[in-house]
Amino acid sequence: MQKESNQRHEGTHMPFNRLLKQARQGDKSAMESIIFLFDDEIQHLSSFLRIPREEAVQSLRTELIGLVKNA
Repeated sequence: MQKESNQRHEGTHMPFNRLLKQARQGDKSAMESIIFLFDDEIQHLSSFLRIPREEAVQSLRTELIGLVKNA
């Protein structure tokens, strides 16, 4: 997934709880919006993991998706 440079991602104007509900129902756009909202934190946290950065980012995104789907 490519990072969008300073562009407003579709759906980020929507309340988070609505995005969460839609993502749980399988809305891929809503899931992408949630991942986008947490991208800065994911990038920051990936620097603390002792694996290649891109692998760390991917792992954190995968965990986030799991949390959204199973929460």
